[in-house]
Amino acid sequence: MEQLYAMPPQPAPVSVKPDKEERRQIRKKYNLVAAVLLVNIVIFNGFAVLSGLFGDSPIWNDELFSTAFSCCVPIISEITAIILGIKLLGLDFKPLATLDGFNGGTMLKLITLAIGLQTASTMIAAIITAILKMFGLEAPTPDLSATTSLPANLLMYFYACLLGPVLEELLYRGVLLQSMRKYNEKFAIFLSAVIFGLMHENYQQFILGFLIGIPLAVVTIKSGSLIPSIFTHIIVNTSAMFFNCWIQYSDPEYYQAALNGASENIGTPGIAAVVTLLFRFAVMLAALVVGIFVLVKGGNMSRPTPAGKARTMPIFVTAALWWIVFILYAFINFVLPFIPTAQ
Repeated sequence: MEQLYAMPPQPAPVSVKPDKEERRQIRKKYNLVAAVLLVNIVIFNGFAVLSGLFGDSPIWNDELFSTAFSCCVPIISEITAIILGIKLLGLDFKPLATLDGFNGGTMLKLITLAIGLQTASTMIAAIITAILKMFGLEAPTPDLSATTSLPANLLMYFYACLLGPVLEELLYRGVLLQSMRKYNEKFAIFLSAVIFGLMHENYQQFILGFLIGIPLAVVTIKSGSLIPSIFTHIIVNTSAMFFNCWIQYSDPEYYQAALNGASENIGTPGIAAVVTLLFRFAVMLAALVVGIFVLVKGGNMSRPTPAGKARTMPIFVTAALWWIVFILYAFINFVLPFIPTAQ
């Protein structure tokens, strides 16, 4: 009878500071996550170098081929990194495919916030570009212009508006965020947003990726699903491509002048540019309201415990592969574009 009412064995208390063996295991996991990202970086930029070596070949001037190549490169690198991450880190994405944990109101607020941040990031990037030009520094601007080839355009839209967002969410809110959130969710959110910004490999889109990456990561953790971030990412990219194409085809001269950063003789914007501008500013104001509401209301993100903090940054900074990831991305984003021979 005494054994019938015996208390179950209690788990051993977790020490605030990890011992040497636990530090080694955690560092190993952090390095594995970094290795997955390095695979993505090496494959993507390896193909970029290859295209540079054979860029004078006539086939590279074919719009369909060049578009297909530019779309296939991130597809190959990201799918490889996702599969590798699942295998090395033992991740299971099935629980993240749930439709529970969020509703239409949450999605509307998330989409509003994301598109508003997209507009804000464009303004911040324009200000930074203007300041850099004052010091004689100028980097290429990402060109999302449609080509004269319909098949090439359809392929580009398919990747940018659908497949690309899905793969990026699986990698950055899936592999990266899920593998780093165990001890400190806030650290994982920040890190995933930084890497998501850096993976665009230009400082203009780094700002966009970082700002949007934070709410996408927060919603992924709070909902326990990748569906909200995937859907929001698709909406954000699709809206950007839609307005970009509308202005390009309805007012090509104004579009080209704006793309080249012309500040003088840019001409009078047409109806497409005006509607786009009004829409984006309206959504940005709405996003400001949503952001204030969220900050005032607060969230239910778990606070990192002292034990969690001791297992995050103090060990993370000793993971050598992460230093390589940051050095490579820092060079690609903030140094390489300003080297004259790289433009």
